[in-house]
Amino acid sequence: MSEQITHLIINWIKVEENEIWVGATDNMRWQHDMEIEISGFDAKTIVYVILRDDGRRISKTEEAGFHCLPGDPTRILAMKGLTELFDTAWVIMDENLDYKDAVERFFGQKILF
Repeated sequence: MSEQITHLIINWIKVEENEIWVGATDNMRWQHDMEIEISGFDAKTIVYVILRDDGRRISKTEEAGFHCLPGDPTRILAMKGLTELFDTAWVIMDENLDYKDAVERFFGQKILF
């Protein structure tokens, strides 16, 4: 049975005062990097989201970015994962998690469809 790209895995988290960033890679890239004994942090992040507040916690905005191109087999998967990535960022912000706690809770989490 050959391996296939089937889901995302959270591999990048950044927590700042007014910004939460959450990124993900695909399962094959994650597996490849683990097999060559490098961290999932090093895997190519194909999709990321940013949740920002205005500094007064009155207005929040959501942004998404991609590191995949048309025709790339990860592109549809990356777009399908946006809701889950944004939900993760909202949990980090709403629960006021610091970087360490956010990584402990979400790093390596699978996003299945």
